[in-house]
Amino acid sequence: MFITLYAESRNGRLKYYTIHDRQPTLDSPFVLTTAWRNENARERERQYVFENARQMSEKLRELFRRTTRRGYRLLYRYDREDPGRFGRARDSIEELEEYVSAIESRRRA
Repeated sequence: MFITLYAESRNGRLKYYTIHDRQPTLDSPFVLTTAWRNENARERERQYVFENARQMSEKLRELFRRTTRRGYRLLYRYDREDPGRFGRARDSIEELEEYVSAIESRRRA
């Protein structure tokens, strides 16, 4: 899963926020990585490591809510398990949560 959100700052510059699960660690296969930056500035990154998929899904939902409340909108997403959804943007938090629920159900299966 790879999700990129964007927002425009007060001075008109674009801000980007990315969430992905592409980098498992040696300690756990349940890892979320977030990265954020302003236009051409240096990217900053943070990793969240979890004991199970449920904890990871809860954090993913929290990150969605937090970023959409701050005015971010979906720019791009890609899901390995459902490549047919490639590149379709969803703007509302309800639709994003529906997307996260679909990811969760596939992980449980």
